[in-house]
Parts: sequence; C-alpha cells; structure tokens
Amino acid sequence: MQIITTHKGTDFDAAASVLAAKILYPEAVAILPKSLNPNVRAFLSIHKDLFDVQTPDKIELEAVMSLIIVDTNRWDRLDQMDRLKEKENLEIILWDHHLIEGNIDATWQCMDAVGANITLLIRNLKEQNKRLTPIQATLFLAGLYEDTGNLTFPATKAEDALAAAYLLQQDADLSVLTSFLRPAYGEGQRKILTRMLQSAQ
Repeated sequence: MQIITTHKGTDFDAAASVLAAKILYPEAVAILPKSLNPNVRAFLSIHKDLFDVQTPDKIELEAVMSLIIVDTNRWDRLDQMDRLKEKENLEIILWDHHLIEGNIDATWQCMDAVGANITLLIRNLKEQNKRLTPIQATLFLAGLYEDTGNLTFPATKAEDALAAAYLLQQDADLSVLTSFLRPAYGEGQRKILTRMLQSAQ
C-alpha cells in the first residue's frame, strides 16, 4: 500500500499538496490529519464528495510499503505515523519547499525553495500534461495564495506566479477563494514575519 500525508494543523498548501500528489500517484491513498485549519475544514466539508481522503486511524500501517510526505520533512509533524519511522524497506517520497534540515530520510525527494509547496507539484502536473478539474485548480490556487500571501511574501518566486497563472488557465475560481482565504496575520504581525523571514539564517 502507498499513502500520501502531510503535517498536523493542515493548511491549504498542505491539503492541496496531498491532493495534487494523489493525481501524480493515482494508486496511493490520500490521508489528511485530523487536525485541519478551520478554513480548510470548511472547504472540504462543502466539497467532501469531490475529494477522496481518509484519516490516519482508517489505515493499516503494517500494510504500508510506500509513504509520500508533502510540505514537511519532520516525523513529529505527522499524525499517527510513528510506527512507520522504524519500518524496514519503507520507500519514502518527499515533496517539501522548506529547506530547513529535517529528520526524514527520504528514498527520493523534491526540495526546492519556492513560496508554496503546491508549486513543486504543479511543476510536475504541467510536465505530465495532467488536466485539472476547476475545483482542484481552485483548491491548489488557495494553497498557493495562502502560503505566498497572494504572491506578496518575500519567499515568493517567479515559478509561484507562473503556477498561479496555470491554475487560472485550468479554471480556478477566484470568487471561491475569497470565501475561504482569511488573512492569517494582522498588518503588524505581517511586518514582523517579513522581518523575520528576511533576517533568518
């Protein structure tokens, strides 16, 4: 069995990355942690019939031979995956835009400094000429916009903007985004975060 999962406190970028990975790995089971950000939970509850996802307690971890992890590279951020940590011959595929050192020893990884993790997966969806549904494109754009502050955060790269354009070409619905994307930070908090990101080592 192959499964896809992401970090606890799942935001739009993480949820989008799980569901984009499901397109790239169609045989895999998509798993979202039980702890979702409220806006993600609201979005998925409305569109639950369109996305095939499970929770970790529904999976027999003993049967897992391949683990795909998106938007994190740390075991302690995963939900109920501790038993896989010591599993022999486990294939681990990692997609992460955080370049800070983690503790997951991946068999294969795609790590690149872009503003949103979903950008990495969109890169591959485009290369494979995958057609997205409008609701998939909308969710993916929500993840991209949330993690890049609508393409305004300092970590945003040109590839993020190109990914956003691609999703709009795939009929992403901007009016849906305004209903679910709420500012995570106030103006003062945003300025502090920007200074922290610019001075981080």
